[in-house]
Amino acid sequence: MLALIDRWKQKTFLQIFTIYLRYLIGGAFVIAAFGMGKVSPGSVDLMSSMRTPIQDLHPLQQFFRVMVDSGLYWQFIGWTQIIAGALLMTQRFARLGALIFFGLILNIFVITVSYNFQGTPVVTGLMLLATLYLIVWDLRAFQFLILDRVEYVAVPLPVMEHSWWTWLGGLMLTSIVLLAFVYPNFFWQLGIPFIEGLIGFIVYFTVVKRRSRNIETTWL
Repeated sequence: MLALIDRWKQKTFLQIFTIYLRYLIGGAFVIAAFGMGKVSPGSVDLMSSMRTPIQDLHPLQQFFRVMVDSGLYWQFIGWTQIIAGALLMTQRFARLGALIFFGLILNIFVITVSYNFQGTPVVTGLMLLATLYLIVWDLRAFQFLILDRVEYVAVPLPVMEHSWWTWLGGLMLTSIVLLAFVYPNFFWQLGIPFIEGLIGFIVYFTVVKRRSRNIETTWL
């Protein structure tokens, strides 16, 4: 199985897909942490029900009311989301981010199913599957978590291992965080990193990759 995964990982389109899947999931989690007021309480619509007696709220509203009232725990969830999202977007530490994210999204998925969120279990279910894909992608590295003796075979991924993606992820993450404080608008927080990611994709395949090939040719 590991050999099969290694062969598939050599495909350029899957490397690019994995890179941008990390950007997507990580960025979405960071945006959600700020957007739901988990980092800066009081800046979200969930607070509009805070003045209503809890017994008059719907079960779903009661759930969020208790979560928000917890204070420290609500912020702990938010900061954990930000850390996991940031790790994913760096690419370099994406394995650790995927592990943290798996625990979070599994918990969220069960909550959305338990409270019968309309449509939301589909979204969280897809995010859970995407996270499982990321874990399978790095399954060879995760052997160390369950086996005592492992012969690790490093599989070179020339596209994915390029430092360009780390810098691009850092730029996108910085944009999301700055916008969260300066201009907290969901569409801008989503749109600007999307444009940066698209430009980064184009620049890599038109400039960066070609330059890397020229350098390799010169050395040879």
